[in-house]
Amino acid sequence: MGEVLAFVSVKGGVGKTTLALETASSLANDFEKKVLLVDANFSAPNLGLYLDLTDEVTLHDALLGVGLHNAIYESHGFDVAPASFDYNHEVDIYRLEKVLFKMRNKYDFIILDSAPNYAELIPVIASADRIFIVTTPDRITLATSMKAAKLAKQKKTPIEGMIINKIRHPDYELELKDIEESSELPVLARIRDNKKIAEAIFHKKPITVYDRNNEISREVRRFSSALCGTPEEPAGFFQRILPFKNLIGKDIGKEKVNRQLLREKFYESQL
Repeated sequence: MGEVLAFVSVKGGVGKTTLALETASSLANDFEKKVLLVDANFSAPNLGLYLDLTDEVTLHDALLGVGLHNAIYESHGFDVAPASFDYNHEVDIYRLEKVLFKMRNKYDFIILDSAPNYAELIPVIASADRIFIVTTPDRITLATSMKAAKLAKQKKTPIEGMIINKIRHPDYELELKDIEESSELPVLARIRDNKKIAEAIFHKKPITVYDRNNEISREVRRFSSALCGTPEEPAGFFQRILPFKNLIGKDIGKEKVNRQLLREKFYESQL
C-alpha cells in the first residue's frame, strides 16, 4: 500500500507547492516510483495552474462523489489530481482520507500539497502517514510553521522533519542548529532561492525536469532518495572543494546525516 506524504505549513509563500511538485517529479523520474500528486489546497489551489492542467474534473468533484480516477491527469511522468480554483458547490473536505484510500494500492507514494490555512490542514494531516514541515530560515516563519507541527502532534501523525526553503543570505538567517533546537525536528533538506524556479514555472515544468542539474533539483533528489531507501548520490566536484562555510552556511552535512536516518527507517519498514 502506498504512503501518503504531506508538505505543510501555516504560512503562505514558503514553497509547499513547489516542494510537493518537485518531490513527486523526482520520485517518479529519478527513482521510477508510481506517484500521485494531489492539490489539497482546497480554497486556493495552484498545481493545475503550475502544470497547465484542465479543471474539468477535479478533487472537488471527487469529494462530492465522482470517482477520483476521473480527476487524475498525467504530467511529466507522474499523476496529478488538481483542485478547482473556482468551485461553485460546497464540499466536505473531511472526505479526503476516504477518497485517497481507494487509490493507495495503485501508487508507491501519494503526495499532498496543502493550504496555509489551519482549518484546511486538519483533513490533510489526518490523511497523511508522514508529515514534512516546510519553513524559510527566519524566526517569524519558523514560529508560524510550528503551528502545523503542533496540529500534527495532536492528530498523532508522525512528523519526519523539516525542509528549509528559500535560503538567501545565511549570514542573516537562522542556521540549521538553531532551527533544529527550536523545532526539536531534524532538517532533511536545505534549498537556496534560485531564479531558475521562476523560469521552470514559466515553462510549466518541474525544475527537476526542466533543469535536472540545478542545485534545487540535486537537493530534492537527495531528499527523495531517502524517502524510497535509495543510496544518496555523491556530492559534485564544487561541493567537495568548497570551504566549511559553503553556499548555505554552517553545519555542513547535518541534513545528510538526518536523511540517512530517514533512509534507515525505510530499510526497517521493509523487514
